[in-house]
Amino acid sequence: MINNNIIKGKIREALKLFIVKDKQALLCVDIYEPTISHRIAVYLEELFPDFDIDCEYNKTLLGKKKDMNGKKIRPDIIIHTRSTNEDNSVILEIKKSGKNSKLAKADIEKLKRCMTGTLNYNLGVFVGILKRKIDICWIEKNNNSILESWENI
Repeated sequence: MINNNIIKGKIREALKLFIVKDKQALLCVDIYEPTISHRIAVYLEELFPDFDIDCEYNKTLLGKKKDMNGKKIRPDIIIHTRSTNEDNSVILEIKKSGKNSKLAKADIEKLKRCMTGTLNYNLGVFVGILKRKIDICWIEKNNNSILESWENI
């Protein structure tokens, strides 16, 4: 299991690569969010060579991927090891909206529901892609609590 601070550093690095290489070109044509997720996933693959990086991955060994309330989910990006439920490391949701939007708040609640139960992710990450900045919400487990913290790049 990788330390969350190391994971966060690698995610920041992937987002910085996205900013330099893709952000302006994709946002100026108002591209669809899955394209943005895919580009970020490409950079994550380089930084997490020992893990599988998948977009829109909606299955577990037991069938459909569901949150702790039994609701089917399809995460934008996950960092995991396929064919096991033992290593659900990171779940990311990507939006073209900032931290105060209704979409962001809904995604953050979705991420929190994926931190327990059968999915049991170690880290949830909301990434809000805006023209001038990227909002990041880190969602982490701390004993029996789930904490969130914000930053932007």
